[in-house]
Amino acid sequence: MVKETKLTPRLRFTPTQELDAQRVRLTPDPIESYEDRTGYAPDFIDATIPVELPRLGAAAKRDAVSFAWKGAKTHVLDYTHFSTAVSKSRRMPIFSACNVDGAKAQAINRGDIWKFDPRIPEKFQILKEVYGNERDGYFSRGHMTRRKDPDWGSKAVAALADADTFHATNAAPQVQHFNAGLWGDIEDYILANTNSDKMRVSVFTGPIFAVDDPVVKGIKIPVRFWKVVAFLHDETGELTATGYVASQAKAVAELKPTFVFGDFENQQRPLAAIEKITGLSFGDLTARDVLAEAGEAFAASLRDVRDIMLA
Repeated sequence: MVKETKLTPRLRFTPTQELDAQRVRLTPDPIESYEDRTGYAPDFIDATIPVELPRLGAAAKRDAVSFAWKGAKTHVLDYTHFSTAVSKSRRMPIFSACNVDGAKAQAINRGDIWKFDPRIPEKFQILKEVYGNERDGYFSRGHMTRRKDPDWGSKAVAALADADTFHATNAAPQVQHFNAGLWGDIEDYILANTNSDKMRVSVFTGPIFAVDDPVVKGIKIPVRFWKVVAFLHDETGELTATGYVASQAKAVAELKPTFVFGDFENQQRPLAAIEKITGLSFGDLTARDVLAEAGEAFAASLRDVRDIMLA
């Protein structure tokens, strides 16, 4: 059994939404200013057991925006302590992958100016169309890699990481109050149940793209999001993974009453199920899932962090 821990939230597991849709800069930074970004590190948790970026299946690979960078073709946009890949058809992240070092976290004053990434065409990025005041039927920009998660290391590095999270390539439309409550506590819970000397986790996040997602302001809005967390288990010391699916169906229905959805719950799901839903592969990490033996159809409802299975 995993011990119960009284938490004082420091990091938040779920994407954070922005209230002010006007905080955008349409002129991107110079492309050469991104040359120092090294992105997500597979060997971050344990150098002997790398946790690689999600691999794209055939459909996701065709849909991913690729570009030439440093003499090679890639679909991975590297930032400070995290990386993303972007969908051409949906103009938002396929995934965002972040290394989180709780022991080296820095408190950074937010500088929430959203901007384009110059490495890929602006036509594949959303900065304004569907974002705005919720009272007018618009959505907030939901960070996939959450603002504070990559904010660690020196003050200068943490500040750059913080600013990097405010790229269109790291955002998806979300209702402002979607992530209140339970989902704000999950990563803190996992960090609190890992070895205090190795408070490092790798977090993968993304939307679930469905054919029947509702269209608002010309943009298909993801109803569900997925999350995978890799960490060293407190009791076994082994690399472990857990997966989750969250739904903003009810929140979208409240914002746009004309849309009708199924009653999706917040759930812990096997990584194999998330792979099937997203068309991604988590490689060797899937076998380290605490629900690896449960089967793709298994879903555990989450009402409280104490419902999370870590063993």
